[in-house]
Amino acid sequence: MSLLPASILHLFHRFRYALHGRRAGLGRPVPAAALDQEYISGAWDHFFAPGELARHEALVGMIREACSRPRLLDLGCGSGRLASLLDPAALESYLGVDLSAEGLRRAAALKLPHGRFERHDFEIWTPPAGAYDVITFNECLGYAADPLRTARRFASALAPGGTLLVSHFRFMDHVKFWHRLERSFSFPVQRVVTNAAGQTWDLRQLALR
Repeated sequence: MSLLPASILHLFHRFRYALHGRRAGLGRPVPAAALDQEYISGAWDHFFAPGELARHEALVGMIREACSRPRLLDLGCGSGRLASLLDPAALESYLGVDLSAEGLRRAAALKLPHGRFERHDFEIWTPPAGAYDVITFNECLGYAADPLRTARRFASALAPGGTLLVSHFRFMDHVKFWHRLERSFSFPVQRVVTNAAGQTWDLRQLALR
């Protein structure tokens, strides 16, 4: 495990990602093997650290506000931090999806009493239409080659009246990321979360125009 503080690892990862080609709200997909190595190196351990708690709690709150007992799809579930904060009694069902086999192995090791975890590449995987009441992009939509197209595709997997939620770290071209999504979506609910280290996240509900 790395000896660097989690906050430094987090920023290093974001900077490296920026150098690999983010532009005008377009991400650059990261290979599964690279994600696995980052989990093994400890680069993602900060998800369970205090600095990420407020963001995850805010996302849990937005899920509850959207639906009292949702069928929830958690995209970018990683090692299961969001799932670990959810009340099983407040869920109809839960599916966590991630590209990293190592992240999913760690999520499964939590032995949570609700839901399940599956490995999929959300760039090519689409769940059945109308299958979910709430879908969250948990710090992952920015990695999509075309975040707008990906968000629109998953909006079709929502049940009538369903809710699409996005958590996105403020770094580099985050403003362009949101501007790109505005081509098809409005943001009826917005939250801003800043931790003690000054890191800031935007959490927004996406509604198709």
